[in-house]
Formats: sequence, structure tokens, C-alpha cells
Amino acid sequence: MSYQPNPVPNQEESNRTIVLVAYVLGAVGIFTAFIPILIALIICYVKRGESAGTIYYSHYDWLISTFWIGMFWFVVAMITMVFGVGFIVYGILSLWLLYRFVKGLLRFSERKAVV
Repeated sequence: MSYQPNPVPNQEESNRTIVLVAYVLGAVGIFTAFIPILIALIICYVKRGESAGTIYYSHYDWLISTFWIGMFWFVVAMITMVFGVGFIVYGILSLWLLYRFVKGLLRFSERKAVV
């Protein structure tokens, strides 16, 4: 009987796992705190280059743009809170973020690029 080490997962499966982690962190961050979303952003920036030419590159871009657009509207919501409008902006932002994560995860589960 010989010892056979576990095979190293291929790059596509590695990208798939990392993208899933980034989606989960981002979605959790909507309902908890800013830290999980920030971790997801860092992961996306670090790993995006390794996924060039795969469907996962589009998912990294999707998550990065979701973060920056969301951050812009979060700042707008905080500034307009004093007028009472910020609560509405924040509510719409939360729904938009949820939509982006659900759409991305659905495309991810279908093993398709997100557009």
C-alpha cells in the first residue's frame, strides 16, 4: 500500500471557491458590519489577476464595482440622513446590494460570467 497525497485542486476550482467566499462575505456584510465587505474587496483585488480569461474574472469585477458603487451611495445616504431622505436612500441601497449579490450568485451557480 503506497501513500498518495491529495491532488492539488486546479486553478478553476480554486477561483470558484474564492469567488464564493467573496460573495458570502459581501452578503454577510450587508446585514452585519463593514469588515466582511472590506475583506471581500481585498480578496477580489488580490485574486482577480489570476482569473484572467475565465468567467470568474467577471465575478471579481462585478463584486468590485458593487462595492464602489455601494460605497458612493452609502456616503450619499449618510449625508442626507439629516434631511430624512438618507433612510430611503439607505433602504434602496440595501435592496440594490441584495439584488447584485443574488444575481451574481445565480450566475456563479450556473457557471456563467456575470454581466
